[in-house]
Amino acid sequence: MRELSTALRRELAAGHKAVLCTITAARGSTPRGAGAKMLVLEDGSTLGTIGGGAAEYQAVLRARELLEEGRSETRTCDLGDGGDAGMICGGAIEVLFRYFAPGDGQIPEDLAEEADRVLLFGAGHVGQVLALILAQADFSVEVWDDRSGVPAPSGAAALHCGPYEGALEHLAPVTERDFVVVMTHGHQSDFTVLTQVLRTPAKYIGCIGSRRKAAAVRERLLAAGFSPEDVARICSPVGLPIGGETPGEIAVSVAAQLIACRSGRLEAFR
Repeated sequence: MRELSTALRRELAAGHKAVLCTITAARGSTPRGAGAKMLVLEDGSTLGTIGGGAAEYQAVLRARELLEEGRSETRTCDLGDGGDAGMICGGAIEVLFRYFAPGDGQIPEDLAEEADRVLLFGAGHVGQVLALILAQADFSVEVWDDRSGVPAPSGAAALHCGPYEGALEHLAPVTERDFVVVMTHGHQSDFTVLTQVLRTPAKYIGCIGSRRKAAAVRERLLAAGFSPEDVARICSPVGLPIGGETPGEIAVSVAAQLIACRSGRLEAFR
């Protein structure tokens, strides 16, 4: 999302036109759902995707026509078997084509929306890889580690160093849009962070560790006064069960779980 916003601003500032294609509704089986976006630039190039294939190709062609005509429109693309798009998904998408010209004013709110924030506690081997992957998936990653001199993970928007106890007091308040991933270097440190983040409305809370460790942490949290509903918010072991073992593989599984949560599909994997 930030890439499209930046590109649109750049093009308009340079005196170029652009068309933003947004799926406003999807019915049946479709590659992408409502909210998917693609930007078609004056030179014919594109950024983003609304699903690829023949349907996206047709959308690009129409966007280029609208660039010449200087107008916006809404169009329905049938993805059913035998349809004009030549796809067999069996659904349909409604696409809003928004034409932008230099001097048109502000970027639309749905495009200017900032990336969802991830608070990553622990800058170890997995955390280093995870920060990079999440940044590429349009998350804004802030890392906290209690070790001074720890290298800043590539892709992280910020690195904070200090004790885990009271860490949230030094960060912007955690909201219902934020994600929290706990992967410190020790069980006690994980517990210290969890006792803080469970008191926030965070959208997602994940904690690394084996099933045995996860069960032990849950017991400690219950003994500390947290309710079963509170403890059930924690995804632990963190990540989707893809069989990963290396830091890179584990980071991929965690990133996939956060993406599933952001898209509203996390329950499908539980």
